[in-house]
Amino acid sequence: MPVSHLTGPYRSLKLNSSAEFRVLFNVAGLYYIVRIYNILASQLFKEALLLTRIYRKSIYMVSFAALLWGLVACAVNPVTGKHQLMLLTEQGEVDLGAQTDQSIVQQYGLYADGGLQSYLPSVGMPIARISHRPDLAWKFKVMDSPVVNAFAAPGGYIYVTRGLLASVNNEAELAGILGHEIGHVTARHSASQYSNMMLANVGLGVGKTLLGNYGAALGPLMDAGTGLLFLKFSRDNEREADSLGVEYASRAGYDAARLADFFDSLQQMKTLGQTGSASQLPEFFSTHPNPVNRQKTVRSMATEWQKRLSNQAFRVNQDQYLERIDGLVYGDDPRKGFREDNHYYWPELGVQFLLPQSWLFEREGTQIQILHPDKRGLVMIGVERGGNIEQISSRFVSSLQGKVLDSQDSTVDGMPSKELLVLMIDGGKRLLLLSRYFLKNNQVFMFHALCAEKEFAAIRTELSLPAASFSLIKDPQKLNPRRQRIHVQAVSQSMTLQNALQAFGVNAQDWDRIAWLNAMQLKDMLAPGQKIKLLK
Repeated sequence: MPVSHLTGPYRSLKLNSSAEFRVLFNVAGLYYIVRIYNILASQLFKEALLLTRIYRKSIYMVSFAALLWGLVACAVNPVTGKHQLMLLTEQGEVDLGAQTDQSIVQQYGLYADGGLQSYLPSVGMPIARISHRPDLAWKFKVMDSPVVNAFAAPGGYIYVTRGLLASVNNEAELAGILGHEIGHVTARHSASQYSNMMLANVGLGVGKTLLGNYGAALGPLMDAGTGLLFLKFSRDNEREADSLGVEYASRAGYDAARLADFFDSLQQMKTLGQTGSASQLPEFFSTHPNPVNRQKTVRSMATEWQKRLSNQAFRVNQDQYLERIDGLVYGDDPRKGFREDNHYYWPELGVQFLLPQSWLFEREGTQIQILHPDKRGLVMIGVERGGNIEQISSRFVSSLQGKVLDSQDSTVDGMPSKELLVLMIDGGKRLLLLSRYFLKNNQVFMFHALCAEKEFAAIRTELSLPAASFSLIKDPQKLNPRRQRIHVQAVSQSMTLQNALQAFGVNAQDWDRIAWLNAMQLKDMLAPGQKIKLLK
């Protein structure tokens, strides 16, 4: 494996193995924490949050450099057959996708339903096998997120959220969405964006300067969210993916016009307001810009393909699909964490802690950031699975350009704990980092609280509050919060959707959302035996 280098305080660190890459992921973090603090005084919290994402993806800086060791000037696009600038070989694309997959699964988690995880590839694989890149090792996964989105990573990784599955109303609709995402991969849209971004950041000297400066070059890429996964496609990309999605779904025997129904639902979703989701995954249109006349174009293309495949039947499979999603968790899952006043409960992990009054709070997957209202301090909270406190804290501290001022071991609710106070000097700034580690069931909870040395005495109580209040949840109601789920119910006779909701005892405040979930209006008529989605 080629030798790689980091920028910043790690510019002289040589990495020669994947094990060292993993070490880097854990020890390089504080450099970026310091950079976060430096922008707090002049930037918004959201901008500080973007840099925290680099901390969680430090390992990519090394991996990308390894992939780019053998740059490729151009390649033939599998869809168009034309030459295009491409800095990734196909194997490099596959490797990049695998790394992205590891990060996104760790960060956001898979939906814990084996039936749905098996069902998705049963729909997607037949479509992928008739695509322009049938030999890729395609993977289809349901992510445990309430937002409505689907996305693709290079190399054949396709994801849909449970929020998207809840909004879809038949298998043909899902097939069109999967075909669309497969189209992004077959046309190498993400790989092409990666190549363009690298050139835009490092210029024509990329081959000479990349290994020494790729950390800075990849900054905008990391700021996009989770690397390539959440880059915003162009409208031309979207039109091509729509075209490919219609083609693939039609050839697989689905009524691809139903893809347009999904886009209709997405536009109508805006009238429902924000979902309040804490997952921080982007919604569909934020990563898939909406081309002009999209629905009309999709329906027209579907009609043309159905004419070309006139001897083929085109299925919708509405009832079969609704049976598959019956019982699907809907909305934010409180088991993954919820707030009550200044208390934060994390039922899935069985822990709780307090939040400083009026501090800004953000959660992204398993990562939490808390910012002082006047930006005088920052607390970052995360979880690392595997390892132990001594390994993780020692590995972290050994690579810091700082001085350990104090170290204390203790036990909290039966959990081993370590607290470290570290002085760091960054240019003319003197910063104090108060780190606290807790070990619970082979999981290490990490609290990193950072502020200027001169501010520490004044805000130490607030800064240390989350870690100081960390404990096990003992209230059964907090450990087992109720989750809202999709419930599929058939009507016994012809009636309007509104009459059906009244008959089923649905609260009137939920009518509009349930109508949207079913892609219907309240005045629409239901046939005897027709199945609809309810929320329970």
